Amino acid sequence: MLKPLAVLTLACAAGCANAAPPELTGVWQGTLGKTPITACFNAAPDSNGSYYYQRFLTPIQLTQERASERWAEDGRTGFWQLDAPRGDTLSGTWSKAPGGTPLPLALTRSSAEGCGGDAYNAPMEAVPLPVKVEKKTFGEHAYHVTTQGAQVTLKLAGDGPAIHKINQQLARLAVSPEGPQAFFNERRDFLGMSGSAATSEISVMPTYWSSQWITVRFYRWSAGFGRSGISWGLHTWNLQTGESVDPWTWIGTRFEWYSPFSGHVSLPKKFASWLQTQATADSECPDVASYGSYDLSFDTQGMRLANKPIGNGCDVDMTFSWNQLQPLLSTQGRAALPSLQVP
Repeated sequence: MLKPLAVLTLACAAGCANAAPPELTGVWQGTLGKTPITACFNAAPDSNGSYYYQRFLTPIQLTQERASERWAEDGRTGFWQLDAPRGDTLSGTWSKAPGGTPLPLALTRSSAEGCGGDAYNAPMEAVPLPVKVEKKTFGEHAYHVTTQGAQVTLKLAGDGPAIHKINQQLARLAVSPEGPQAFFNERRDFLGMSGSAATSEISVMPTYWSSQWITVRFYRWSAGFGRSGISWGLHTWNLQTGESVDPWTWIGTRFEWYSPFSGHVSLPKKFASWLQTQATADSECPDVASYGSYDLSFDTQGMRLANKPIGNGCDVDMTFSWNQLQPLLSTQGRAALPSLQVP
């Protein structure tokens, strides 16, 4: 789950003032009750840590509000009371709630690295990432989304050559060129900084689905970059043929994708000039067609043009009917027009 850098910095501000003692820094292995675990603590000024059950290999953040107080798990699902380390030996207790029934913690340091190093991460990275499958619907249409690390794959329900072809293309778009290593590196960075296993938020979902067309939005919020890390892209397919279709070709240009999540476009001169005539005059926003990046979406009624909002008061969000657009449509657009108006 995404945690932007600004949030992590604020969270660290409280904990970092009470840095973990240097003798706690490192990777520790042992037991919580009778269950084998691996824990780690970052060096000052981070004052945080993480641990996982060796059977599940899912990291859980540990933070401490004040020195000598209990360490709290993310979501306050458990609390650690630690004794002062004795060399490379660490003991304490775990409880589900403050004052609850304690279970003993018995740990031995295996490495002086913090939470971002090989000693803590290599066991997690040596096994396949967990797979999550969600069944969903969009109106009367069924699909499911499979998530494994940074790979989020949408698959349409149903059979037939067109559906099969679209699903193949959706699967290809879901694969990051950097592969799982980019996911691991991002997780390591946040584990080493905050003890949190934060990674980018990625989603894939339909935004329009008729009998003829489907549009799918790929969305990414890169961890640590705040609002500037948000990007998305719209991809459209013809459900009758299974072919990927760029609606920008319907107004005489095309979208230049450099990832499934983002890209840029140069509006054709004819359309840009027409767009100026449709926009409300505003002395503070003189050029409505000046942005380099737009979303172009459509339904049976017409098209919607919007830029990715930046909050400057000059954002573009305009809707045009097919009747308005018909004189501007390219040959491809005029050919597609009858099917675009089918529910």
